[in-house]
Amino acid sequence: MQENANSNIEDLVGLTPVKVLSQNMNKVAQGIESAADAGEKHQVLQLVDSAESLLDAISKLNS
Repeated sequence: MQENANSNIEDLVGLTPVKVLSQNMNKVAQGIESAADAGEKHQVLQLVDSAESLLDAISKLNS
């Protein structure tokens, strides 16, 4: 139990803003792929807008 708690704490400590945004970018990319496969053009466009915002935030954090 203690090892699991320590592992969870280490995982949380290792989270940086860029890492969190990158994980979100991966989820958005998966969403874009799913929406494109389903022919949901409007949803694809919305997700692309979200991806652009995430990329902008990642870029600003890395400057």
